[in-house]
Amino acid sequence: MIALITGAGRGLGRATALELSRHGWNLALLGRTATQLEETAAQVRNLGREALPLVAAVEDEAAVQRAFAEINSTFGGLDALVHCAGTGSFAPVAEADAAEWSRIVQVNLFGMFLCCREAVRVMQPQGRGQIVNVLSVAAKVTFPGSSAYCASKWGGLALTKSLAEEVRREGIRVTALCPGSIETPFWDEISHGFDPADMLRAEDVAAAIRFVLEQPPGIHTDELVVMPPKGIL
Repeated sequence: MIALITGAGRGLGRATALELSRHGWNLALLGRTATQLEETAAQVRNLGREALPLVAAVEDEAAVQRAFAEINSTFGGLDALVHCAGTGSFAPVAEADAAEWSRIVQVNLFGMFLCCREAVRVMQPQGRGQIVNVLSVAAKVTFPGSSAYCASKWGGLALTKSLAEEVRREGIRVTALCPGSIETPFWDEISHGFDPADMLRAEDVAAAIRFVLEQPPGIHTDELVVMPPKGIL
């Protein structure tokens, strides 16, 4: 089985790569930073699986298309896309920088669109495949100071559900995964005041992703919300 994981250099993407590789998946690993991707790839190979690191920004159409061409050339197809790539910065609307606001939407929403489009183009001739788009509880609940992040995640949820309806009769399953706060490097440069002990563990969310991918063919998990024990932090 072949999966592409975006945002694979660290955080949830890396945790998902290790979770899937422990259970027999070979992986394409896409991210922005070559050194981080190589670290993930080395860990996957140490677990006895194949790893293809691909340096690309998800919002760069040409780079995404080149990455999918290399996946096809190397593996001859794709069984699953797990889209973990994302970014965020936070400020009230009145204080928001327009370029930064646009960048967040480009990465989180347009980048998801590009990766989903290329994945579907591979999966449709196969008559099978799975896509898991990792969103956020911010796709369902709004937070002050988070307009760009929430808008991109709400848009991502709409994109995911629209895509699911388009391809479900072609043997392709599409899932929106909406987690609460996860303890990852995403929070390192963000003032948040959360206790990391109250957050979800990336390894546990990765296990939830594998759970979705391993469901029987007759089940479509359209949406899955996973939360830390204390709920929204």
